[in-house]
Amino acid sequence: MANEKFLAQLWATIESRKAEAGPETSYTRELLANPSKARKKVAEEAHEVNEAHQALMAGQDSKDHLAHEAADLIYHLFVVLASADVTPTEVYAVLEKRHLQSHRGSQEPKVP
Repeated sequence: MANEKFLAQLWATIESRKAEAGPETSYTRELLANPSKARKKVAEEAHEVNEAHQALMAGQDSKDHLAHEAADLIYHLFVVLASADVTPTEVYAVLEKRHLQSHRGSQEPKVP
């Protein structure tokens, strides 16, 4: 069964494509060599996630389709991050900091 550990494996694969030089081509290498194309794919996939979510909420699509579109978005986002040398760990740290700040803010007494 897939879990969050797979995201680390996916990241490692993207990083290995980035580090490897050679005549072999891959979709990931193509995107890493053309960050503009990767950014466009992120925008495209985000739009497709939005459309799939709207259709699902209207009872016209499946959770499976939304999951597929979300997977495409995550993959392309990882490629964009790798192209800029931003790691998922850095992103997770920002999310954790925001989470902690929001919890602290809601638990602190309000001073008039």
